[in-house]
Amino acid sequence: MSLVRGDDGATGTPFPTWGTDVSVRQRPTTDSARVATLPGPTSVRVACQVHGGLVEYDGYSNDAWSYLPDHGGYVSNIFIDVDDAWLPGVPTC
Repeated sequence: MSLVRGDDGATGTPFPTWGTDVSVRQRPTTDSARVATLPGPTSVRVACQVHGGLVEYDGYSNDAWSYLPDHGGYVSNIFIDVDDAWLPGVPTC
């Protein structure tokens, strides 16, 4: 995947998501404030990723979170629709 540049000059790698009403959090933990919601599967730009709070959902568990510059917060990598828990080619925050 290639880097894309948005109107704000920020770069990020596009990834597909899955799930409905997925929370985007201020910090990489479920205890953090919700700053946005992804209503359904979509494509998001991921600037970087970090290890944070453990999320368990639908038989999966993962502590990796991706920062979404277009939404100003983090989403659990469980909801990024790729096979790897840690996204390939995305730097650490």
